[in-house]
Amino acid sequence: MKGWRGSDIPRARRSDQYAAAILVALAFAASRAFYHSKGIRLDWSTIPWFDQLLDPMLLRTRMAQSLLYLHGQPPLYNLLTGIALKLVPSRPDLVLTPIFAACGLYSAICLYVIMIRLRLPVPMAAAIASAIVASPPFILYESWYFYPHLNVTWLLGAIAWLAQSRGRPGREMAIAAAHFAGLSLTRSLFHPLFFGLVVLVILAVAARGSRRSIVGCFLIPGLLLVAWCAKNEILFGFFGTSSWASRNLSHTVETLVGRGRVQVEERRGQLTPAAGRDPFEDGDSNVVVFGLRPHSTGIPVLDNVHKQSNSFHSVSYNHWTYPASAQFYARNAQHLILAYPATYLKQLFKTSLPIFFQPVDGNGFFQANRQFIPAQAQMADDLEGSTAARWILAIGLLLAATIGINSRWTARAERVVFAVAFLTMAWVFAVGLVGELGENYRFRYNVLWLSWAIASVGYAGSIRHVGWLIDDVRQALSERRRSLSPSIGGVDSTAG
Repeated sequence: MKGWRGSDIPRARRSDQYAAAILVALAFAASRAFYHSKGIRLDWSTIPWFDQLLDPMLLRTRMAQSLLYLHGQPPLYNLLTGIALKLVPSRPDLVLTPIFAACGLYSAICLYVIMIRLRLPVPMAAAIASAIVASPPFILYESWYFYPHLNVTWLLGAIAWLAQSRGRPGREMAIAAAHFAGLSLTRSLFHPLFFGLVVLVILAVAARGSRRSIVGCFLIPGLLLVAWCAKNEILFGFFGTSSWASRNLSHTVETLVGRGRVQVEERRGQLTPAAGRDPFEDGDSNVVVFGLRPHSTGIPVLDNVHKQSNSFHSVSYNHWTYPASAQFYARNAQHLILAYPATYLKQLFKTSLPIFFQPVDGNGFFQANRQFIPAQAQMADDLEGSTAARWILAIGLLLAATIGINSRWTARAERVVFAVAFLTMAWVFAVGLVGELGENYRFRYNVLWLSWAIASVGYAGSIRHVGWLIDDVRQALSERRRSLSPSIGGVDSTAG
């Protein structure tokens, strides 16, 4: 077979790679200039009222204490917000805008690196990366102060550095490990279990002799993640990064099985008082409904029922009653799934799946900036939601999966990247389908650009491998013909 059989990923000339990377950066800069001229700016109006953020006043005055007692979310999103509020209280966007722009540029370069390390031709990789980061959905998320843009940055950075490592332990893999830990400490969607699965997948694919060193690369980032979860276990009684998981799951399950079935189970005495209730009512309501003992912890971020900011939505979901009442929601979700498994699964795919595949920027959160590019945004939504685009993406991913698991045609360095990429896509699909009902498409955004990058690699790789297969067949036929040809030296001749 033509090509290579080694464990490394061959690279194009460095000068070509650097030149293409510069073109990606220029495309990023040009697109940002265009969108800025249209009026798009970072929308940070979410800071006073977003549920995932702590009280801005506490982030300014008691940031360290408030982050220590944060249980509703992983810490990094609130940490970034707190730093910005401390530096420029009245205009945090002056700090956050360049950070989000830098994340966008970094994501663009990482996309490009992933594709060229997976053998996509350099010009094609540069063109695809440029098109993605210049697209309306990308700029709308980059201009919305929320963590999806940060998630994409962590994820693409992690896989790019993993590709740079060529599946071998060392500095690049340690940087990839730090990115994966940062992802889990930014978004609860990427539970510590996901971090553990990433390590297991890499160990399964990597060379046996390097496994101990690979564990060493992931050790310190993993310990930081475990330390945060252990803190939650000690202070709040759960091991994880968010105390809201059972609430979201219970709400989803109740909606899918239907109010009628929930009422039947209530009459049978099978459900807790959490049934049929808004899972995110304020702390005072939690005390009454669940019979909790009223008390003060002396920690404002746990005691305050409402945020001090003047906002239309000021309920504090980091009140001490949320982890204290999480078990009631977990019991209901478990019981309803076991009582109505067929109904639950049927409605999961009938209701949640279509929401998961809605346009990723299709809600009111983006209106502040979407109004400046309505035609471009709608065109992008129509393209993303078209049957043709979905088939192109699906077939590309199928081809990439076929290439990625074929050990004869794929180097170990590439298989590591393919394995982690597909693990991530499967994780987001599964958790995004089960763990939310209403904004499932925001889950999909985390892996949207990675999916297109891997699908592009799938098409290019399949063409390359078909060429190699044809060369193999030709070589085999040629050898076959030579073996069947009579040897001249062996011809019998007689003279009479």
